[in-house]
Amino acid sequence: MAMASDEVRARLRDWLESNVNGWRNVNLRPMEISLGSGFSAEIFFVDVDYNDADGAQSRTLVVRRQPTDFEVVLGSSLSLQGNMMAALDRLQVTPVPEWVGIELDPDVLDMPFLVMGRVDGHSATQRPNYNSAGWVANMSPAERSRTWRNAIEAFAKMSKIDWQNDGFAFLANPDWGAAGLDQYLGHLEAWYHGCRKGRPMRYIDAAMAYIREHQPPITPINVLWGDSTPSNVMFAPDGTVNALIDWELAALGPSELDLAWWLYFDDLFSRRFGVERLKGLPTRSETITIWETAVGRKAEHLDYFDVVVALRMALVVVGAFDRQVGIGNISADNKSLDANLMTTYLAERLDMALPELGPDFYAFMRNLTPVDQTDEASA
Repeated sequence: MAMASDEVRARLRDWLESNVNGWRNVNLRPMEISLGSGFSAEIFFVDVDYNDADGAQSRTLVVRRQPTDFEVVLGSSLSLQGNMMAALDRLQVTPVPEWVGIELDPDVLDMPFLVMGRVDGHSATQRPNYNSAGWVANMSPAERSRTWRNAIEAFAKMSKIDWQNDGFAFLANPDWGAAGLDQYLGHLEAWYHGCRKGRPMRYIDAAMAYIREHQPPITPINVLWGDSTPSNVMFAPDGTVNALIDWELAALGPSELDLAWWLYFDDLFSRRFGVERLKGLPTRSETITIWETAVGRKAEHLDYFDVVVALRMALVVVGAFDRQVGIGNISADNKSLDANLMTTYLAERLDMALPELGPDFYAFMRNLTPVDQTDEASA
């Protein structure tokens, strides 16, 4: 049953006053919201007045609720996101929304939730594709170049974090292997075995074998954003970075994985979607150079990491496929499990015959839950 606005407001007001150190006389202004109980995370904004040691304050907060009964990525959790944002907010190495707090007890708002400060700005939308329409398309080539450079440099700064001494030890999970690339690959293996369910998945099976057979023996251990895409950057009007958002894929591993993920999505939203890339956006080689300059070393093993991140995204698609089968949108024998944009990318990288994207693929894509994004966004 959905919660009405007044009830949400009262519960959240009590929670803020009880859980945020130093906040007194908390008042939430009236808001129009009704919380459901679906699969997807829900985000809403609240205007709050309160008193603290500096006197009367007013601000806008972002509340993100997340269900516990559906996991797109093995091991992702609201707790992981909260720990990342809190640690990054303390460290101030790269900009993130101001951290307020987290509640894992679902009884407060019917789901666990976290609270952060609002960050104004633009994100580069996926729908519509930023290469086709929106504020990025309206920029000059020089402005686009500076904007993308700012984002690349912002996430490259994370390579400077000392994960053991700067408060990121929570990212280590010995169940998946030694901290770093071995743990990252162990996580992918556990995820793979959990979602395969005895089904042959030609390209994913081949990629899984490849990443272990070709694993570099020595790589740095860095703190990873995990979801380094332009849609997860909040830009100011002048193209500077106000914040990096969405930390549910954070992990430990070589920083090249964040670079490879950025390059993967750059390719997805242009070449593989059949959309002409905007002039001024850094090319692959230019992006790598920007990253190398910011990190202070050469990028290594990028051909290998291209396969690793493509495999990771292909596993996300397996989860989305199974969800669509589960709710009856497509049949279990739909061929798109093994023939989609992500397996096509893997086939290219592994020199395998490309899958045919037929009617099953388009039926699968039509049934994916759309993600509403607007030109003006805040987080």
